[in-house]
Amino acid sequence: MMRTIRLTAAISVVALAGCSSNPEGGDTTLLASRALFDSIRERTSGAGDAGGAPLRIDVTRQQLDQTPGSVMQVIPDTTKTQDFLRLIARRDDSYPGTVEVWQSSDNLQVILRNGVLVGTKGLGGDIRSAEAVTTFAGFDDQGGGGQRLITVDRTNGTAQTTAFACDMTQLGRETIQIVDQRVATYRMREECSYGQAGFTNEYWVETGSGKMRKSRQWAGPTLGYMDFLRLKG
Repeated sequence: MMRTIRLTAAISVVALAGCSSNPEGGDTTLLASRALFDSIRERTSGAGDAGGAPLRIDVTRQQLDQTPGSVMQVIPDTTKTQDFLRLIARRDDSYPGTVEVWQSSDNLQVILRNGVLVGTKGLGGDIRSAEAVTTFAGFDDQGGGGQRLITVDRTNGTAQTTAFACDMTQLGRETIQIVDQRVATYRMREECSYGQAGFTNEYWVETGSGKMRKSRQWAGPTLGYMDFLRLKG
């Protein structure tokens, strides 16, 4: 499997292990994560056989309760392989929204601003940067739209910035299932285009908290789409 999309279920065994840079971690994180994924380790021991379907782990509430910190599930379209990422950094800057850095055990990263994908690192064909202000402006009952500048790495080592014209459409209220909980959300669709190129993102934002709980987002022409589900935190 290509390293650029090596977000494997085997990695998920240790992806939640703690380190000093984890804003929510602690000295007990590694032990708790070990206990949490003992069953996953057993189930992944036979994974990777030729012709086998991608392994899916059904995380339980008890496992999440035993895991310190935030937990994000990610499934790239390119592999359909499930992974669990840990939150290693969170910061605020002069732009709207809080930036969060989520990382796998081999240092592949996705960067979200209030849940909107604004960068990737180490996956190949990475998004170097992406504006999200227009997207945030549509997170209300009126929808919206505008221009989004997105810079993507090329295979020759250069980068290309594209000004996508985007429209946000409100799709109404929707209750989604996250492990054992039913979460009330409002669902939105963002359609962006530039000439013949374009992509469509979908967002499920929790009612009340305003936290992005689920999304399907374009991660550039190399990676395609990724499905995100915030399981905890």
